[in-house]
Amino acid sequence: MATVTIHNKNLTPHQRTVLTYINEFQHKRGYSPSLADLAIAFGVRSKNAVAKVVNALAREGHLEKDPKGRIKILDFEERKAVLPLALPLFGPIAAGFATAAEEQASESLSIQEYLIRKPTSSFLLRVKGDSMINAGIFEGDIVVAEKGREPQVGDIVIGMLDGEFTLKRLKKNKGKYYLQAENPEYPDLNAREDLQIAGVIRGVVRRY
Repeated sequence: MATVTIHNKNLTPHQRTVLTYINEFQHKRGYSPSLADLAIAFGVRSKNAVAKVVNALAREGHLEKDPKGRIKILDFEERKAVLPLALPLFGPIAAGFATAAEEQASESLSIQEYLIRKPTSSFLLRVKGDSMINAGIFEGDIVVAEKGREPQVGDIVIGMLDGEFTLKRLKKNKGKYYLQAENPEYPDLNAREDLQIAGVIRGVVRRY
């Protein structure tokens, strides 16, 4: 079986090495390494040391564990799909007057890492309607939402207003929260009974 090289700037060098080792171990042997296997592989006496690394990787969504705490194995095709793709980042490019071209990429950037801070807590939604056009969000766009994140006044959120979901900006007036459109054609939305936040928007994706 082929293996995948792990490239992730959010990982420490040691975390990246452990994740790469787990990936290679799974594909060579068909099952996941135990904490004892990892401790031996990295020359440490305590399984707690490698457990901390594994738990950190799990918290950030780079691997999963089963109910017994064992590292879950991923299918190779699934693993290819979830690993971030890093592309060269050029720029900056002027959106006003033209400037001299920058031919060398200053760094590489993974769109997944840029938009998605917590993969296990994130989801995508396709936008319908034009109520958020002044925020640069148009019908057909895909927004990246993160659930469980504490919403702040001014955030664009997925609000559940009296049992119905809508994409709006969270506002507050005289101690009361409400939802505001980014299009003057739409009124502010105040909950008759209950306003809940299902997710906070972290980015928008549009394909031309």
